[in-house]
Amino acid sequence: MPPKAGPAIAVFVTAIALGAVWPWFAAHRVQATTIPSAPLSTDYRNRDSIIAFYETQARRDPQDQITARMLAGAYLQRFREAGDLGDVTRAKLQAIRSLRLQPQGNVQALEVLASSDLSLHQFINAVNAEQAAVRAEPFDDNARVQTASLLLELGRYREANRVLLRPHESENPTWISIQARYDELTGNLNFARVEMSHATAIVDRMIEIPAYTRSWYHLRDAQLAFEAGDRAAAGREFVESLRIYPDNAAALLYEAKFFRAAHDWPRALAAAARSADLYPLPQALGYKVDAERALGKADDAQKTDALIHAEQVLFNAQGINDRLLAMYGAEHREHLAQALAAARSDLAKRGDEIYADDTMAWVLAATGRWREARVYAERAARCGTQDPELQYHVAFIAWHTGHRREARRRLAAALQADPQFHPVYADAARKLLEDGTQ
Repeated sequence: MPPKAGPAIAVFVTAIALGAVWPWFAAHRVQATTIPSAPLSTDYRNRDSIIAFYETQARRDPQDQITARMLAGAYLQRFREAGDLGDVTRAKLQAIRSLRLQPQGNVQALEVLASSDLSLHQFINAVNAEQAAVRAEPFDDNARVQTASLLLELGRYREANRVLLRPHESENPTWISIQARYDELTGNLNFARVEMSHATAIVDRMIEIPAYTRSWYHLRDAQLAFEAGDRAAAGREFVESLRIYPDNAAALLYEAKFFRAAHDWPRALAAAARSADLYPLPQALGYKVDAERALGKADDAQKTDALIHAEQVLFNAQGINDRLLAMYGAEHREHLAQALAAARSDLAKRGDEIYADDTMAWVLAATGRWREARVYAERAARCGTQDPELQYHVAFIAWHTGHRREARRRLAAALQADPQFHPVYADAARKLLEDGTQ
């Protein structure tokens, strides 16, 4: 979910389907049109000392619900910046403590609780907490739009749209960025880019905005530009995102994806390795493996591949990386039984969300179960999402189930959006269109 602008309620979501990472925090009202771009914040340098201060205060006065809430928000902010899941557990415990001390009207603690549950992929619990925040403060646009964002994570697009149709204010960057996400998912990519650019411009002018948050908005601009095949804009926005917050593991991850698609293997390796060092997601490690193999570093690739499977055992107890592990298995045609189990786990948590459907479809395709794959591919395509990689998956499955006309249409659309959308699939799409072979 997109960061909201203001004090410190935030989360880094480890489930990355398309590339989106959805942190959030309380929106700060500003008239951005008359304020120049703000200086860059270095708030992250003081995160540990801020947390230490609140921890001391909490020990001194364990009955202070405000300190508990502020400490919870600080833990979540550090999780976004450093990727320690232990901070999510600590944040959740402090939010619950704050709510026990002050159960009525404690909107900020409810939003921290929702953020914590989201990062742990406890989606229904997150929705319940956010809806409780809406009931406590019905006119709070932030609680309302975060509910819409969670509904998107669960594939409940019509419900999300009903919320998004009724903002109370027009210049809330969180609202605008979630509207952009909805439009991206439902086939309005160009409009989504305009909206996201507007949200980013607002955030860039906001005073005391956390560096990670500002970096995140530029990352979303980069992701949307890459999806649309606008490589020049994507490259600029990746650079800007990392200029603002150099240790943004998510920005490095998708910059690696960007370089990987262009077969720029040295830069793909550098970005993926740095991302994985900061936060060892299977996706980052997978991009590192691909780059190492492309550069002839077979021994290094074998070691990195082993790390991915070690992570599956050691760091995925709560299933938060299920989708990433499933897609890695499907792309590399290995450990497919485990990949299928992970895809099913992701789908069970998310319901009929299009990227959960896409993951299930692609894993089933990797196992040769084409008819089953077709069912999930049709679900994944139902909103008209223009993501060329998703379109390729649907097209490839359509080809293998006898829907050749649809396959050609989707392959052409993927290549038109970006002739370099993937280091392997883009060439495979061209070959299939040209001579009908794979």
